[in-house]
Amino acid sequence: MNKIKKLPLFLALLLLFNCDKLPLSDSEIAAGLKSALEVGANYALKSLGSENGFLLDQAVKIGLPQDAANLINVAKNNPILAPILGNVAKKLEENLILTINRAAEAAIDGVIPIVIDAITGMTIQDARSILFSSNDIAATDYLRVKTYEPLSGVCRSVIEGALNKKIALNTSAQDVWGELTGLYNTVANILPSVQPIETDLSLYTTQKALDGVFLKVGNEEVKIRTDASARVNDLLRRVFGQLD
Repeated sequence: MNKIKKLPLFLALLLLFNCDKLPLSDSEIAAGLKSALEVGANYALKSLGSENGFLLDQAVKIGLPQDAANLINVAKNNPILAPILGNVAKKLEENLILTINRAAEAAIDGVIPIVIDAITGMTIQDARSILFSSNDIAATDYLRVKTYEPLSGVCRSVIEGALNKKIALNTSAQDVWGELTGLYNTVANILPSVQPIETDLSLYTTQKALDGVFLKVGNEEVKIRTDASARVNDLLRRVFGQLD
């Protein structure tokens, strides 16, 4: 008889210690996924928006567009051109890369509210399919689809302004870029074998900045899905514990 009386207590304790395995309601799933995205996105974006957030992170650092990089490499390494243009080309490369990455960092403040708004607007149906997806960055892919267009507009506006700010020798990155591509393209128009540089610097920087944004948010999503220590509150532990 005593064993029978103790059975409900045993069951209650069993449920208590396995509560993260109990079925979740749709509202709990939605709340947990939104919480995960907010945690991950805030961490990733604040990191990118800090000084050197892009510049010193090799995973997201923005280099020169490939066509311009090829031109500068020729100027630095060609045995005929290097003695004349090598140092100038190196300095030009450094200034452009610095300014491009600073522009990307400056644009992040405008990214955060758009991303958070998209997270808030996620439906319960979206949340359930995302949580149990076999894709470890399903939520990040959702955000990319929902936010890329508005983010692109906001980021490009800020990046254009940053690229047009005067830097060394009272010259902006956009001025340097215009001179570099203008001279080269003049030659390209004369010599059919030379391909012109057609990259739009602000568009290129915007696209690379957003690539960095979604890479970092995706990395945080993977951590929360796969690493229990990254689940920083009870809701995350309960919801994502279902995936363990």
